[in-house]
Order: sequence, then structure tokens, then C-alpha cells
Amino acid sequence: MKLKILAVDDDPIIRHLVKNVVTYWGYADLTTAESGERAVQVITQESRPFDCMLIDMRMPGVSGGELCSWVRKLSKYKQTPIFIVTALSEKDDIDLAFAAGASDYITKPIAPSDLTSRLNQVRRQVMRSSANVDDNQKLDDSSRIEFHQSILLGGVHGEIEIGAMENYIFKISKSSAANMNAFSFVIKDAAKLHSVCNRNDFLDVLKITGMMMSKCLSSHQFLVSYVGYGAFVGVVQSDVAVDPIWNEIEQRVQDMLRGARVPLPSSASIGIVPYMSFPQQLSMWSGQNVVDILYRLVGDAESRCGDSFLSQYNK
Repeated sequence: MKLKILAVDDDPIIRHLVKNVVTYWGYADLTTAESGERAVQVITQESRPFDCMLIDMRMPGVSGGELCSWVRKLSKYKQTPIFIVTALSEKDDIDLAFAAGASDYITKPIAPSDLTSRLNQVRRQVMRSSANVDDNQKLDDSSRIEFHQSILLGGVHGEIEIGAMENYIFKISKSSAANMNAFSFVIKDAAKLHSVCNRNDFLDVLKITGMMMSKCLSSHQFLVSYVGYGAFVGVVQSDVAVDPIWNEIEQRVQDMLRGARVPLPSSASIGIVPYMSFPQQLSMWSGQNVVDILYRLVGDAESRCGDSFLSQYNK
């Protein structure tokens, strides 16, 4: 299977390297652009969407981060794998890349084996997606969101896809995670809300919860993902571990949602009440353990509201 790939880099040597690698391994459908401005033209003119993109972070004019952010606003590229390519590995650059919507990043000089591994992952992902489209009808407004399904909600400041979140914290654990805290929010009675809501109503429950969380953290640097099961995970700079107080954040989110209620089949209704885990400093963990801590924190939040995501995750 040939992938449709876009490589954007102002360095002709990098473009040549990428071309050689993708040609050698059979990924022959490659388009290159020497600038962010040219990439915008290419993306706009292409009728068939690209399967993945490699974008240089530091380019004159439109930067890689700006281009990535623009691409993510296009409906057909909401979940397309985007790899930011950078010669730098400082945390600030990693933060900028993921905040712009990157799926992962690759450092220069690019190792052909690393690039090949990423493209193989994308090929498997595209093949799985194609099989799902063949086996299932596309969702319409009356279709249900699976309770376990992790999705991009849209309209939530700081939101990234859960796979990108896992990549992000795995990467920073190799550099410097000392200044980051992980946390989770879980909506109480999320399973009941899912059972009584149609697709759009359940999306609204998730979106309003995510928006209120983001609003309460808006003065700080953070990222957040919806992981399914009514649960959100996120990371925030640890200089806010004391200010604002974490239990005050939970209380503020609950207060902002106090008037939001979902009608039940009977005459009663149910509120939207998220509970927060106690934050965990990521410097205590490394490698895969730093990813696992996200899901443990979901379990911590659920223990405060009586749900059972962690038992599902561990199956």
C-alpha cells in the first residue's frame, strides 16, 4: 500500500533524504514543499487528502508550528498523523509542536530507520481505518459514540488526540518532566449519561466539560485529551501545583457546570459533575511508566465518583 505523503522543509538535503527513504521502502507517492506558504497551496489544491505529513519546525515565513495549527483546522486533517521535524529537542519546542497539533516529532539529523518506523505505523493505521470504513457505515447524527471511544471534541482549548498526548509525555520524560504535573477529570455517572443521550447530546456533555476544565486552567500552559469512558487526562506546568489549589480547580469546574442537566426518560434529570484526581508529578516516572500514570490517574478520579474506567482499561 502506497501512502500519500507531504514533506515540508526549507532544506533541500532533508527533502532529498526523505525522498530517498520513501522511494526505497515503496512509499512512492511523495509531494515536497520548500516552505509553509507553498505547503498551504499544495494542501489546498490536492483533491485527495495526504495520509501523513512531515513538517520542519523552523522555517522562514510560515513556521512548522503555524502550518501544523492551520492544517488541524481543516476537517479532513483532524486526525492525520503529522510529524514535526526539528533539530532541537528542548521541552519548549516539544510543547509548541504538540500544542499546534503534532502527532509526534522527529529530531534532525533524521535517521532513515526512525522515519521508516513512523511510516510503517502510519501505513498500519491507514489500513485499519480503511477496513473500518468497509465494515461499518460512517457515523451520522443519529449514531452513537461508543462509551470507550477516545475522540477529538473540538472547541476545547489545549485539546490534543490521546495518541499525541501519550507521545508527548513519553518524549518529555526523556528530556525534562520535572516541571510537569499529570491530572485527570472523570464525569460522575458518565455511563448513565451515555445511555440516555443521543450522539450530539453526549458530545455536548463532553465538550462543555472540556471547555470548563480548559477555562479554569486558561492562565497556565496545559494540554488535555478525552480518553473515553467520560474521562479526560492532561498535563500542566507544575508551578501551579500550589497556585491555584487543585481542589479549588475541581470545585470551580463543578460550580460552572452546576446548572447543566440532562433529562432522563422519567421526569428526573442528571447533572454533569466531574471529579479530579490529585495531580502526579511526572519527574517520578520514566518511559512507558509515565504513560501508564495517565490511566492510573483516571482510576484515582473514578474512585472519587464511583465509576470503573480503570477496570475496563486493564482488561
